[in-house]
Amino acid sequence: MAELYSIRGAKPEDQRRLTRLCVRATAQAGYDEAFIDRVMPALTITMPLITGGYVRVAEDAAGEAVGVVTVKPTAVPGIAQLDGIFVDPPFWKRGVGRVLFEAAVKRAKELKAGALVIYADPSAEGFYKRMGAIRIGEGPFYYSPELILPHLLYIVSRDA
Repeated sequence: MAELYSIRGAKPEDQRRLTRLCVRATAQAGYDEAFIDRVMPALTITMPLITGGYVRVAEDAAGEAVGVVTVKPTAVPGIAQLDGIFVDPPFWKRGVGRVLFEAAVKRAKELKAGALVIYADPSAEGFYKRMGAIRIGEGPFYYSPELILPHLLYIVSRDA
């Protein structure tokens, strides 16, 4: 039986804990400390993201944060950006990513977006494709250009 996770908006007091979760997940994915130092701006859950309502947190039954996703509007009307799904490593392969992706789609609808653009970690491309995203290209990661990120697009259904 799958565990149940709840989704809530991030609160200012979550900022450090969520950023540390992003760092743990990135380290567990095989990236070294030098890489993490370079990309720290991309791993940091900032106060403007939290206070803007762009960050959603997955909690387990005990109320512990086990994952985080950020979805924000872009300069292109109708398109939101999924900034990344980060799941605490002990909770990998337990359904947290799927719950966070569903929360991201819901947030995109709230932002009146018809599509989500995703610049995925290469190891996460398969996950996003299983969620229904399609690859539309690739490009270098801004903070670490040697890493080529797949670019994906997910069409947000107008259905309930």
